[in-house]
Amino acid sequence: MTESQFLRHLADFGADAMRWPPELRAEAERALAVSPRLRAARREAEAFDRLLTGAAPPIDEARVARLLSRVAQTARATPQDTLMVLLLGRTPRWTAAALCVALVTLGWLAGNQLAARASLPRGQAVALLSDDVTTLFDGDSR
Repeated sequence: MTESQFLRHLADFGADAMRWPPELRAEAERALAVSPRLRAARREAEAFDRLLTGAAPPIDEARVARLLSRVAQTARATPQDTLMVLLLGRTPRWTAAALCVALVTLGWLAGNQLAARASLPRGQAVALLSDDVTTLFDGDSR
């Protein structure tokens, strides 16, 4: 068995020889007997196997609390994309506030104009385009 084959089987089956297929065990033992590099690789695999099969390390609650605090702090420091950011980009707050005030004022003025026209007598309220169109094309107004 070559070193690369042994290392591949070691990665596949682990360091415990009982998990290896029986036909590979004898060849693996011969390869281990002649190669210090393979013995070192097997020791590393044994340490890894112990790590996987051992008990989980205890959880330090203070460390978890510090981690959660740091995550929350970072999340608060990160700017959030809101509707205003999507519409206006990253403009200063006072600019966005001034734009909102201007839009509200414009809406208020437009509403007042419509309300003022609605209060006029019926004939003066709105001049329809259709009144002018008939005069243009057939010379006769209605």
